[in-house]
Amino acid sequence: MIKSCYTTGIVALFILFTSGFAGAQNTKRTEKLFETARSLYSSDQYAKAIEVCGQILDIDSEDVNTHLLLSEMYKDMDSTRLEIIHLTKAQKNSDNALIDFRLGEAFYRLGMYSEALSFYEKYKAVKNISEKRQFLLACKMASCKFAIQAIANPVNFEPNRLGDGVNSEFDEYWPTPTLDGKHLVFTRLVRDSVNRPQEDFFMVELDSVNWEAQPMDGVNTNDNEGAQTLSADSRIIFFTACNRPDGLGSCDIYFSRFLNGKWTEPRSAGSPLNTSAWEAQPTLSSDNHFLYFSSNRPGGKGKKDIWRVEFLGFGEDGDPMWGKPENLALVNTDGDEVSPFIHANNQNFYFASDGHVGMGGLDLFSAFIDENGEVHDVKNMGYPINTFKDDMGLTISSIGDVAYFSSARESDRGMDIFSFNLDRGLQPQPVTYVKATVRNKKTHQPIAATIELVNINSKQDQSRTQKADEKGEAMLALPLRRNYAFNVSESGYLFYSESMQLAEVNTITDPIILNIDLEPIEIGAQMELYNIYFETDSFRILPQSEPELQKLVSFLKTNPKLKVEIQGHTDSSGNPEKNLELSKLRAKSVVDYLVSNEIQLDRLRWDGYGDTTPIASNETPEGRRQNRRTTIKILEK
Repeated sequence: MIKSCYTTGIVALFILFTSGFAGAQNTKRTEKLFETARSLYSSDQYAKAIEVCGQILDIDSEDVNTHLLLSEMYKDMDSTRLEIIHLTKAQKNSDNALIDFRLGEAFYRLGMYSEALSFYEKYKAVKNISEKRQFLLACKMASCKFAIQAIANPVNFEPNRLGDGVNSEFDEYWPTPTLDGKHLVFTRLVRDSVNRPQEDFFMVELDSVNWEAQPMDGVNTNDNEGAQTLSADSRIIFFTACNRPDGLGSCDIYFSRFLNGKWTEPRSAGSPLNTSAWEAQPTLSSDNHFLYFSSNRPGGKGKKDIWRVEFLGFGEDGDPMWGKPENLALVNTDGDEVSPFIHANNQNFYFASDGHVGMGGLDLFSAFIDENGEVHDVKNMGYPINTFKDDMGLTISSIGDVAYFSSARESDRGMDIFSFNLDRGLQPQPVTYVKATVRNKKTHQPIAATIELVNINSKQDQSRTQKADEKGEAMLALPLRRNYAFNVSESGYLFYSESMQLAEVNTITDPIILNIDLEPIEIGAQMELYNIYFETDSFRILPQSEPELQKLVSFLKTNPKLKVEIQGHTDSSGNPEKNLELSKLRAKSVVDYLVSNEIQLDRLRWDGYGDTTPIASNETPEGRRQNRRTTIKILEK
């Protein structure tokens, strides 16, 4: 874990505005002019204050207080090089060691880390430094050393400006790629009918021959919309909107849903997500489990913190339902943490912070969130992704190789969207996705069925459920290195079962496209179950079978008049007689499980068929996998 190192506001102004510094004595006139300059500075009249300071220096070019006052004004005006000039001149005639610290700060802000470190080390030699100042100094010195090392060992970073179909004469920022990588949603600062700046959402098809971004009608309003996140199926958008009549705070998180072919009117996402404080920059996990966001609400660790809240779906009124927001304490510092982004694998996490050791200002960091929600391994993303300037946020494709960000690095064009290939050491674990279309097997009409995806390698992971849309379509992210049970169910139909074996997959695979025909419950109808697992050459049921078996229990309880036959099947490996006997014993094991879960025995029959009824070739591993199955056949209804 990188140590928290937030500093802004810790060091009080050290300009004493007295004649206590060594150097030329102020005359009555210069003292009067200095009081005038200080008064002008206090009332933010910088230009006039600088002019009066010039008059003082015409009289006494070495006046320490005047040089310090000028350094303070130039600091406020972000004119760091002029600040350094006047700090250096003040230092010549002063023994105040804080000037060394201020010079270190100024050089640090310019990214001149060796010079900054030199002044910090000089200041470190001072006796009687407060404990708080010692901590601050240690942090700054650590940041300088980190930055020097990072510059000496840069990561790969070759940004490419996206084409004119995305970028325009206006500012574009906050790029969000869709799960399938086919589209990019972003915010554009346009001008309305009376030439006022107006933030709207645009979407571009990335794999089209001629990119041409289109406004997202329905989500865009006469107000500003920005800092958006999309659900994995691109049918929910959460975003930031400020100063709206129905808002709870200065900025709140809003949402819209894509229903019946169009986006719904945006509405506030409500409390407890939104409060009277500032909430913004949401990012939604691809399983729709958590929404991460930045907020300055009470109860945080610093100024702006990153929080997350459990997303419980939509209520009957169409509004989102939330759990209790929790502070991501191991990410947050005493400073600002903003621009969170959770990758589609739901574990690699990215954010911007000015409170961790880094290059200065806001740096980009990565972290890892495990299955228990614990944060590990916070890392600065390195140089030149990070610089001494503010680096505020990025998003990453589901494959994990391409990052998107916005920048004004081509200053004549304003803010544009860029992409770059991530250094291999920074790439998150990729994901693939399943795109399913569910229809009635007999009528071919779409079914808005319930889809359930279970990670059978983890007891901590909650199952994911999602309803197909009115076209019977759904899309879900599938992080690699896991095995999944995939079920589709709807009242009045047999449920569909599929096994997705991705535990040994380390690189991206082709997306899984499923055309699923649900069969109405009728006598003679049958369904194949692929997620009931047994020990090798045994009829002992393995624990990862539990989700599928519970699905079968629920199906039989929902349809209490059904009588079914449980059929066991094997592939052709091994001895046929032994396979036949094994398949019967496995079918009986399933029956025993069902009876132990309150399914009446008189509703159940069982038999084994060994390798006599294959549904695929036994010549391939995939074919043998399909043949190893449990079949449920309807006998009575």
